[in-house]
Amino acid sequence: MTRKIDNKERGSTVVIVIAVVATILVMLGSAVSYTQHVSRLADRSRKAALALEVGDGHLEYLFTNWRNIYRKTWTTSTIGALDASLVGTNYFYTDLYKPGVGCSYNGGSCPTPSPIPNMNPAATPVPISLPSPSADFPNVPGYSITQYRIQAVDPMLTLSTDGSERAWIEADQTQKGKGARIPTGTSNPPSGWAEMNPASAPPAAYGPNYWQYSFYYLASVDVSIPAMTGTVTAKVRRVFEKKFDNPWTYAMYYVDDLELNPTTALSINGPVHTNANLYISTNNVTATSTVGYSGQYMNGYSPNDTSSHSGSITAPNFAAGLPPVQETALLPFGWDLNLSNTNSGTNNDSYHELIETPVSGTDPLASIRMYNQAGIKVLVDSSNNVTYYNAAGSVISTASGGNDKAIAQLLNAAVTKNIALWDAREGTYVRTVNIDVGQITTAVNNGTIKGFNGVLYVADTTTNGTSITSKIGGAGNTVPTTERAVRLINGASLPSGNSSNNNAAGLTVTSANPIYIQGNYNTGTGTIPSNNGTYTDPDATGYTRKPAAVMGDAVNILSSAWSDTTSANALSTRVATNTTINAALVGGIVPSSSGNYSGGAENFIRFLEDWTNKSFTYYGSMAELFQSKTGIGNWDGSGTSVYKAPSTNKWYYDDTTFSGAGSPPGNLQIAAYLQQQRWYQVY
Repeated sequence: MTRKIDNKERGSTVVIVIAVVATILVMLGSAVSYTQHVSRLADRSRKAALALEVGDGHLEYLFTNWRNIYRKTWTTSTIGALDASLVGTNYFYTDLYKPGVGCSYNGGSCPTPSPIPNMNPAATPVPISLPSPSADFPNVPGYSITQYRIQAVDPMLTLSTDGSERAWIEADQTQKGKGARIPTGTSNPPSGWAEMNPASAPPAAYGPNYWQYSFYYLASVDVSIPAMTGTVTAKVRRVFEKKFDNPWTYAMYYVDDLELNPTTALSINGPVHTNANLYISTNNVTATSTVGYSGQYMNGYSPNDTSSHSGSITAPNFAAGLPPVQETALLPFGWDLNLSNTNSGTNNDSYHELIETPVSGTDPLASIRMYNQAGIKVLVDSSNNVTYYNAAGSVISTASGGNDKAIAQLLNAAVTKNIALWDAREGTYVRTVNIDVGQITTAVNNGTIKGFNGVLYVADTTTNGTSITSKIGGAGNTVPTTERAVRLINGASLPSGNSSNNNAAGLTVTSANPIYIQGNYNTGTGTIPSNNGTYTDPDATGYTRKPAAVMGDAVNILSSAWSDTTSANALSTRVATNTTINAALVGGIVPSSSGNYSGGAENFIRFLEDWTNKSFTYYGSMAELFQSKTGIGNWDGSGTSVYKAPSTNKWYYDDTTFSGAGSPPGNLQIAAYLQQQRWYQVY
C-alpha cells in the first residue's frame, strides 16, 4: 500500500535540506576563511624568514666592509694607552648613513664624507654600499631597507633615552637619537649622561690585563617585505667588536704558517695561535693549552716543505677537550699590511716595518714603530760611525747637557762596534755591535740616567750584502763581512726601574738586524737552578725576572762559552754551556720552500753551537711577525756544521711575568674583529 506524503512533511524536508546546505556553506566558509588565515600566517612566516635572511646578509656585508676599513686604517691619535687604528662611528659611512651637521635623512641631502682626523696620510673611507637585490637576493622581490648603519656604542650598548632608533636616521643630526650615551663627570654611579659624539671612538671595555680591551659597534638593518596583508618588517641587530690584546698572551703567536715537526719531545704549556695554517706531523708535540689557527689545520707536513722526513706521521697530543680550533686572525695592531717581504722604499710594506728605521716620506706607522717608541736609539753606519738619539729623536753626545750627556756617556761605555763573528747558518762573517746590558741596568737603577722608558733601539744601517771589513772578536784578523747584527752581552740582570727618576722596569731591545743573545739573560747572577737541573726555577736566588723583550730580524742564542775567535772552526770546537733565557722573543723565519724546511717553530730560536749533553731553558713568549730579511740562511738540522740541538730543551710560557702589568716596555698589540650578540624583532 502506498503512503501519501502530505504538505507538512514536504515542508519539513525542505527546511532540513536548507539547514544542511546552510551548515555546509558555513563550514565551507569557515574552511575557506581558515585556509586563507593559514595562508596569511604561512606567508607571513615565509616573509619574516626572508626578511631575517636579507637582514643577516646585510649585516655580514657590513661586517666585512667595517673590518676591511679598520684593517687599512692607521691613525696617529692615542686613546688611553698607545692605540692605533681606532675610528669613530662617524667614519663608517653607508649608502643610508653619511652623518654630518645639518644632514637630514628624511628627504634631505647629505654632505660628502670627511677624511678621518689624525690619519697620516689623510683618507676618507668609501661608503659601504647596499648589497644588490638582483645579485645577492634574487628570490626576494620588492623588499626595502630603511636602516643600514654602524654606530659606536659603549660596552653596555647604552642607547639614547628617547627610545627611538629611527630618530638616528630620519631626524636631523642636531636632534636627539644619536645613539650611544657616555657618563658625565667622574662619580660612580655617573651623575648624568650625554650623547656620544659620532666622530669619537667609543669607550673601551677592559679585560683581566690592562692591554686587553675591546671597542663595540652596533650594526643595524631594518628589512620590510610586502606580504598578503601589509608588510613584514624585521629589525636585525648585531654587535661588532674590535678586541685588542698583545702577543705575550700566547706561548707561540705566528702571523705566517706555523709548522711543528720536532724529532724529540716538545711540550708547549701556553696558548698557541697562528693567523695562517697549522701543520703538526708528530706525537713529539704536546700542547697543554689552547691551539688555534685562522687558515687550516693538517696533521702532516706543509705542502711548501718538500724536504725529506724520516718516520711516519703521528697524531700530536692536545689537552683533553681542547683540539685545535679555527679562530679569527689576530693582526698586529689590527692592520692588514702587504706581507711582501721586500722593502720598496715605503714605510708600510710589511710587519717588518715595526722594527725598521723609517725612511723619508709619509709614515702611517709612526706612532707605533719601535724606533719611534725607543727612549734611546743607537745607529751605526758603514764607516763605523755611531750616532746616539734621545727619545725625541735629537742627536746627543757627551757635549750635550744634562740627561742627554749622561745617556751619551753611558752609551760610550756600553756600546762596542766593529766586532766580527762567523755565523755558520748564514755562511758568512757578520759584523756586530755589542751592547753591554749590565751597564744600562746599573745606570737605570742608580738614576745616572733619567726618564728612560725601557725601550732601546740599536741598528747597523749599512746595506745588508755590502762587503765591508771587520775584526774577528773586535781585535783579531780583519775579515770581509756582508751581514750586520746586534749582540747583547752581560744581560743576566735587567733594570728594576727607578720611579724617582722616572725610569721604567724591564727592558725591550729592538733592531732591524738579527740579534744574538750571549749568555744567560734576565736570570740574575750566581747559581741559576734551571742550568743545574731544576728547570722550573729560572732565576738566581734573590733575583726576580723583569718584563723583557728582544725583537729582531732573527733571534740567535749563544752560550757563555761562545768565542768569536773560534766561531769559524769545526762544530766540535764550538761547545755550549747550559743557558737560560727569560724574555719574550719577536723575530722572523725563513719559510719552507725549494726543498728546504723552515725548521718549524721548534727552531724559531736559532743556535750555532754543539749543545750535546747541555741544557737550554726558556721562559717567555715567542712571536713571529714577519719573514726574515737579513738572517735568511736556511735551517740546517743535520748536526754537521751549524749546530747540534740541546739534549735538554725546556720551554715554558712565562705567564707569571706577563700577567697583570708585566708587559715588556713598549707597545706591541694585536687585534681581532669579531661578531658578537645578534638579536631581532619582527612585526
